[in-house]
Amino acid sequence: MIIKYFTWYMKSRKKVDTVRGVDEHNNFKSKQWIDKNGNLCYNFYDVDAEHPRTAVNYTVREVA
Repeated sequence: MIIKYFTWYMKSRKKVDTVRGVDEHNNFKSKQWIDKNGNLCYNFYDVDAEHPRTAVNYTVREVA
């Protein structure tokens, strides 16, 4: 399991935040796409909150 840090502006929190996540967890597999407005989207599993989350216009880095 490779943990990644996802950083993006969260509208619900009204701030830029970073979340630890993974691409696969049990039956969950991540997805990436471009939405109708041209924003990069990444659906991943948040390991701290223990549920899937979607980052929009994000940056990602792997834990070394």
